[in-house]
Amino acid sequence: MMLPKLMHIRMFVAVYEEGSFTVAASREGLGQSGVSAHVRQLETQLGVRLFARDRAIIPTPAGHAYYQECVQLLRLHEHACNAVGRRAEPSDGVVRVGMIPTMTRSVFSRALRAFEAAYPNVSVQLTEGAGSVLATAVRRGMLDFAITQRMSNDAGGTGGAGGLGTSLFTRTPAFLVSSPNSGLPHCKPVRLREMNDLHLVLPVGRRPLLEQYLVDHKVPIVQRLGGFESMLGAMDLVRSSHWSAIISGLFIADDLRRRRFTLNPLADPILWDDMLLVEPARKPLSRVAQNFIAVLRKATEEINAIPIQIAYGVQMPSMGQPFVLEERKDHE
Repeated sequence: MMLPKLMHIRMFVAVYEEGSFTVAASREGLGQSGVSAHVRQLETQLGVRLFARDRAIIPTPAGHAYYQECVQLLRLHEHACNAVGRRAEPSDGVVRVGMIPTMTRSVFSRALRAFEAAYPNVSVQLTEGAGSVLATAVRRGMLDFAITQRMSNDAGGTGGAGGLGTSLFTRTPAFLVSSPNSGLPHCKPVRLREMNDLHLVLPVGRRPLLEQYLVDHKVPIVQRLGGFESMLGAMDLVRSSHWSAIISGLFIADDLRRRRFTLNPLADPILWDDMLLVEPARKPLSRVAQNFIAVLRKATEEINAIPIQIAYGVQMPSMGQPFVLEERKDHE
């Protein structure tokens, strides 16, 4: 029996992950007929059907089982290729990064400065967008990796799409954001269920997570306002009105020492926002991507430390006084 060629396996994996011969062909830079031919040859060699081709391209049970092994095979092959031609440290190259606004507003600029100082010949290309869009770009090879936000009932934060590996990047506490005249004590933890006049803005991308928290903890809401695609748009409304919003601590980290808003971490319980590292399942991260992730983690930890401590009840000092961070590890 002739063994399947690596090209056959690559085309099968692309069709499986994209659910379409047309999209798989675009992703792999081939014609649709060529991709279809590779998959049919693979099915002939294996003696099984890998896809049902009625109204939609649906993997068969054999296709599902074969895919899990093929992803590992492609990843191992990429590892082997990297081992042959790898240098101790890259001196140049490009890393393509995707980030949700929570990360770009607070962390990216600090990480980029540190990375450029350490690796001056590596170019960083940033794409900002919604988590589901970034995850698709990672799967299709348009991005090396992305940082997204976990959504309620979505363990991977990627809409359940195949072809991706996810891992926890960091956790940041959520804050209630209200106007500077809201009457709430700035940076003091609040219990939402004890507030009796809560008008809440629910940005589209974060609504599932927030709605689940509100239901689970019986939070009374006077009025909800949805439809905001941008957290910045929601904060503009909040600053000059009676509306409030629940925003990730990383996103508002730079606002904690200023009084453009009143910021209060949620208490009993804290609401944690999980940020996920999303990478392709079929190949390992490049060395330059790994280096950037290491720098990004350090910058994130430094910035996230203050929101975390405030969420645990450490009080902000008076304006103009230094804020001394304390060691805490029980949030992990």
